[in-house]
Amino acid sequence: MQDSEGKLLERYMELQHELGFHEQMMNQLDAIVLILDIITPRVVYVNDCYARVTGYDTSPEKDISLQDIKNVYHPDDQSFLKEMQHFLLNNPQKSYSVFYRFRHAEGHYIWVYSICSVFRLEPDNDVFEILSVSLDFSGPINYARNLKPFTREKLRHLNHSALRKISRREQEVLSLFAQGLTTPEVAEKLEISHHTVNNHRKNMLRKLELKNLAALVTFAVEHGLD
Repeated sequence: MQDSEGKLLERYMELQHELGFHEQMMNQLDAIVLILDIITPRVVYVNDCYARVTGYDTSPEKDISLQDIKNVYHPDDQSFLKEMQHFLLNNPQKSYSVFYRFRHAEGHYIWVYSICSVFRLEPDNDVFEILSVSLDFSGPINYARNLKPFTREKLRHLNHSALRKISRREQEVLSLFAQGLTTPEVAEKLEISHHTVNNHRKNMLRKLELKNLAALVTFAVEHGLD
């Protein structure tokens, strides 16, 4: 009996140590970790990074509701919370990622990137919890050389349907225009005539329903072709 109690006590101490380790690890992460109870609705868990990044109080006696979280989203970004819940409820094995703006306690907005996934989902027991891990994207990036190609690639993917309106050759011409090349320079670069370059430009204006070259260049930048 004493041996059994000793083993239980030893296991209890091991678990306490493990919990302390994980708690320390969570609080030292330079990422906000939240567990959201969608049913209640309230925040079940928040690590210390939330206070460091946002400036808001996260002391144990401070009860944080989902409405409190939603209220500090930028007005244009508040709809994503409902979209995220709907997506994860219907796709519990997938994750939901989003860029949004979060109001700091001092009043300014910071850019945040979050990945959310289902933590617990038990419909019969009214359990629907979401784990959210968020990074502050407002500060300086130490190694930013890949930021532009990363953004360009993502923009191309997001705007795939718009880019499909123009041919691959037209995309090449547009990319060179966006890089600042003139019509003669584009023609020389692609080894085609000035007339062909102008035809490509006119065709793109028609297909994309744009008015001039400046609008085309803006389109190129917004769609990752610069």
